[in-house]
Amino acid sequence: MKTHAQQNRNHAIVARVSSTWANLNLRGIFGLLAALAALTSVIGLSGCAGVTSAAPAPAVTQPVGLSTVILTPSATTVSFGSVLINSSASSWVMLTNSGTASATISSASVSGTGFGISGLTAGQVIAAGQSMSFNAQFAPTATGTPSGAITIVSNASTSTLTITLSGTGTSQPQAQIGINPTSESFGNVAVGASNPQTITLTNTGNQALTISAASASGTGYTMSGLSAGQVINAGLSANFTATFTPTVGGSAVGSISITSNAPSSPSVIVLTGTGTQALIAANPTSANLGSAVDGTSNSQSIVLSNAGNTTLTFSGVSTTGTGYSVTGLSTSTTIAAGGNVTFHALFSPTGGASGTVNGSIVLTTNGSPSQLTIPLTGVAVAASTQLGANPTSLSFGSVTDGSSSQMTSMLTNTGNSNITISSVTVTGAGFSASGVASGLVLQPTQTATLTVTFAPTTAGAVSGAGVTIGSNAGSLGITLSGTGTAVVQHSVSLTWGASGSSGVIGYYVYESTTSGSGYTKLNPSAPVSNL
Repeated sequence: MKTHAQQNRNHAIVARVSSTWANLNLRGIFGLLAALAALTSVIGLSGCAGVTSAAPAPAVTQPVGLSTVILTPSATTVSFGSVLINSSASSWVMLTNSGTASATISSASVSGTGFGISGLTAGQVIAAGQSMSFNAQFAPTATGTPSGAITIVSNASTSTLTITLSGTGTSQPQAQIGINPTSESFGNVAVGASNPQTITLTNTGNQALTISAASASGTGYTMSGLSAGQVINAGLSANFTATFTPTVGGSAVGSISITSNAPSSPSVIVLTGTGTQALIAANPTSANLGSAVDGTSNSQSIVLSNAGNTTLTFSGVSTTGTGYSVTGLSTSTTIAAGGNVTFHALFSPTGGASGTVNGSIVLTTNGSPSQLTIPLTGVAVAASTQLGANPTSLSFGSVTDGSSSQMTSMLTNTGNSNITISSVTVTGAGFSASGVASGLVLQPTQTATLTVTFAPTTAGAVSGAGVTIGSNAGSLGITLSGTGTAVVQHSVSLTWGASGSSGVIGYYVYESTTSGSGYTKLNPSAPVSNL
């Protein structure tokens, strides 16, 4: 019996996989087979159930583009070994559809005394690339060595599959080991946490069951409560604990192997579980926020990503360093597995600080690393407000009373902070200003044109004149000077002798301020006949 089981060690494990694995895809099945290739071969609730792998499915050639259904069993032979009469043994068999179209089971039947199946019925569908498992049983009621078969009819290219069955019913005293559950799925477990599950061993035989060895394998899997030398009398049960404590994220496969004096020894319990963990990363990993003037802010966007397999949550969001803060990120922020979020780091120096300022963003999460630090650097620049004028004095010279003259001065913010004009005051008779008014804001390097008008009404020089501009940069003065001159009255007496020519009926009169040119006709409508 052992020799037969050893010959088939690579396939017995698949026969015992729980029906909860019925829909694993091909990639998962192949990975499981590879992971469990070293496990022992015979598994059963009682008795000895050996299995023989299925032969490779025959090649099916179809025109390109047509769908195929290729249905392959994990075992073509199941041997239950010796089973005590009036007890039972079982073995899981997996059907895999490696084709490109769904497989539909049209019938499933079993022949042979004491043999049966469960979990496989007509009408079941196995999608392309998927698998399902069913249970084969042997429950002898008399001594003997019956044989039987499972016949499965489907729409596969090989429409009928046959799995042969064998077993021996015995009345000889022997221990029989029953395991519940026969496989354990721990589901999702957070990295660093533990999920303990209880597994029950039952001696369904008529002789004491003696455990000679019990061990767990696979990353993160342990067992307790079962050890070598433990005895379970006929008809009694014993519980032990299997625990999954993942240390990394991702799926994990393991097993528990139990060696005993039962015919089915060693018994193997397949273990599966997934470690869940959020993985946080920042881009960029550090931020240089450049130079910021006291009272202003610079910002830098930072993207946080979660490359893990569970949601990332934040229990702490804080900053170090004077003037640093964040927006768009808080302890209520979550990042789904595979997702990302963008937030902003701010540098806002105040209080007259100057020079390089180092700081950091500290994020505490449920992910790995549990605390992420993003270094920050920036340069604080002391605020300066300087308002300049060019020119700083305006001389209008002489301007005739009743007329006006304009001159301009360019105001420039030569500091690194905004300047707000609060007042514009003009002194001196005849002077006025425009172009710059209270409330005007000049950003650094920005300019504004001040226009000053001199419109004297009396003759004489104007003393003490100027324009004073008030702002948060202080007071700026522009001196003004100009002289009003009285209007000169001119008169001229014109006489001439009348023309002696005949036919002269009148005269046009012209004037000019320039000798010999620039004449203007004084009586354009009609000539005058006399003065």
